[in-house]
Amino acid sequence: MIPQGLFSTLECRCVRVSIYEVGPRDGLQALEEFVPTEVKQRLIASLYEAGLEHVEETSMVHPRLVPQMADAEEVFSKGAVLVLNERGYKRAKSVGASKINIVFSPCETFNLKNMNKTRSELILMYRNFLDKTPKDDVRVYLSMAFGSPYSGSFTEQQIRLCLRDVKMLGTTVVFSDTVGVGLEKEVALFAKLAREEGLTPALHLHHKGKEERAMSLVRAGLLAGITQFDSSIGGLGGCPFVEESGANLSTETLAESLNAWGFETGIDLEKLRKSSKIAGKIKMKKGAAWLVN
Repeated sequence: MIPQGLFSTLECRCVRVSIYEVGPRDGLQALEEFVPTEVKQRLIASLYEAGLEHVEETSMVHPRLVPQMADAEEVFSKGAVLVLNERGYKRAKSVGASKINIVFSPCETFNLKNMNKTRSELILMYRNFLDKTPKDDVRVYLSMAFGSPYSGSFTEQQIRLCLRDVKMLGTTVVFSDTVGVGLEKEVALFAKLAREEGLTPALHLHHKGKEERAMSLVRAGLLAGITQFDSSIGGLGGCPFVEESGANLSTETLAESLNAWGFETGIDLEKLRKSSKIAGKIKMKKGAAWLVN
């Protein structure tokens, strides 16, 4: 864990850091056994009760591709929704979702494997159905931004070109370390490039069993002025469409560290334990009887 002294109280006491919870969607999507709708609803409600303001609640995708999201309309309450095409967007709007998340990658293999389209095709598709959606309501995920097992690492110019695509769609770019290979110097560079393009940078970090490494990138992000970080309650999840995708950074670790360093998060750590308990039972679940109390 990063020593508290690396951030002085004077530096960060007035800085608000947003934790963007992705557990209900990213955390659950790859689980083989279907998590009952009521359990998902209780998990989401507990996260809001703990003070989290930003929750990616579900994704509007075909249940054949992601069976865990088959109850998306029932699960949604008031947060954000991931959509991958116009059909998903219309479903999201039909339940009143205003916050929309979309994704593409500098890695064309990822784009083709995940959505059967090239990057340019994806950008055109998104522009067509998001034309009346305020850009401030769209969060754009740049998957495999730090490197891909298919394409290797990306040049500064490749990332900059992706950021110019992002600008046509939203105001926030989420640099996703999908396979846990990110470096601190890349975090600083990406934050700089995003600001040069007039975008707000955020981080979504996976790891291979060592949260300390992911937290070193959080530290690099904070030093670079990033104030939005994704995490998943209980460390649930990872990307089911990518081989060797690591686990998500846990919300508990992120919130506790930020609080220890003196940053304001608005999260009640005591109430967050209720969410942790639900996530823990989801992790351990093997049979038909679900315990949610």
